[in-house]
Amino acid sequence: MIEAFARRTAGLVLVALAAVVPVVAYTRLDAWDAELAGRADPSSIDLVKMLLGGIGVWVIIGTGLWWHRHRTTMWPIWARWATTPGLFLAVFICLSIASKKSAPIALAIGAGLIAACWALSEAVRLVMTCPITDGLIASRLEIPFRVRGLKARLCVRHDRLVLDSLTSRRKRSRDAVAVPWQALRFIELINVEQKTVCQVLVFSGLPQAHAREFDVPPGPALHIVGTARELLVPVTNEVGRAVLRAVEARSANVEVDEGQLSEDEWRRRSGVRRTNALTHVQRRAGVHYRTDYRPYRLIPVAGFLVMPLFALSGMTLSLITGSKEWQEQFYVVDGVVTPWNVAILAVASIGFLYVLHRLVVKSFLSFMEGQNYIEAYPEPPARAKAGTVPGSGKRKKKRSPGSTST
Repeated sequence: MIEAFARRTAGLVLVALAAVVPVVAYTRLDAWDAELAGRADPSSIDLVKMLLGGIGVWVIIGTGLWWHRHRTTMWPIWARWATTPGLFLAVFICLSIASKKSAPIALAIGAGLIAACWALSEAVRLVMTCPITDGLIASRLEIPFRVRGLKARLCVRHDRLVLDSLTSRRKRSRDAVAVPWQALRFIELINVEQKTVCQVLVFSGLPQAHAREFDVPPGPALHIVGTARELLVPVTNEVGRAVLRAVEARSANVEVDEGQLSEDEWRRRSGVRRTNALTHVQRRAGVHYRTDYRPYRLIPVAGFLVMPLFALSGMTLSLITGSKEWQEQFYVVDGVVTPWNVAILAVASIGFLYVLHRLVVKSFLSFMEGQNYIEAYPEPPARAKAGTVPGSGKRKKKRSPGSTST
C-alpha cells in the first residue's frame, strides 16, 4: 500500500525530528551558557556522541513503533516519549540560565521547545490518521473516530472495531471493548429519539464480567452487535457513514464465526481460573480487574538477557566513534579488542537472545493474544447476551455492515 507506506515514512520522519530538535537545542543552549559564564571552551557537548549515547532510547522507541505499526493512535505517544530525554535536558539548562543570569528569554525558549515538541507529536497524529481516504481504509492502519458527547473513542482496526477511553482519555487502553470481524453480527446507523443508557461488559479476570455504563444522548448512533457484546455509540451522521464504509471494506472478506464457543474453550483462551478465589496479593494489586494490565515484571528479565548484546554493541560503537571514554567503559584497550572477549560476548548474546525469545517474547505475545481475546469475549459464552436494541425490544440476526436506519 503506497499510501500506508507514505504515512508511516512521514510519521517516522516527524518522530525522529521530535527526538532530535530538543537535543540540538540543548547543545546550543549549553554553548550559550558557557559563553555567559565566560568559559574558554564554549561547548563540551558533541552532538553525535549524544545521539549515539541515546541509542538505547532509540531502540525502545523503534521497538514500540514497530509493535504499534498498525496502531496509528499510539504513534503520537511514542513521539512524545522520544522528545523526553532531550527536552528534559534543554528545559533544565533553560531554567539554569534564567536563574543564574536573570535571562527571562531562556524561560521563553524552554516554553517554546515544549510547545514545538507537542506540535510535532500532533503532526504525527494528523499525518497518520487524517484525512480518511480510500487508501487509508484499504490499508491495515487504525482509523480513530470521535464519539459524540462522550470521552470514549471509536477505532476501526484492521481486524476489529474497538471502543476505548470508557474510563479516561489519559489512559485510553483502560476498559477497552472490541468486536472482531468474525464476531460482528451487524452494524447500522440509527437515530436515538430519547436519552438512553448503554451497558458494556468489561473483563474482570473472573467468570463474571464488570458492567460499565455510559449515556447515549438523542441523535444519530451506531448500533453494533457482536457475538458477546452489544454497543450503542453516539456519533455524528458524517462519522457514522465513514465508520460504516470502513467496517464494510475491512470486514468484507472475513467469514463470520457461527459456531458456539464452549466454556472450556473460553477459559483456555482467556486464562481465567475455574474458581472465583483470588489471592490477597492479586486482590490488592487489582490486576485482574484491568484490561490495560501489562506484565511489566518481564522488563528486568529482558534487561538482564540483553546485557551481552549491549556490551558487544558498546564495544563496537567505541571502536567506530574512537571515543576514549567509551573504550574505557567497554574494556577496549588502546583501540584494540581481545578476540576472546568478542567470541564470549557473541556466544552469550546468541544464547541469551534465545532464552529471551522463550521466556519473554513468547510469554508477552501469548499474554497480548489473551488480552485481545478478552476485549471481545469478556465472559463465558453461556452468559453472553446480544442482539437487542437497548430499549426497543427489536432483535436483529442478520449481519449488515452497510445498513442505515432513521
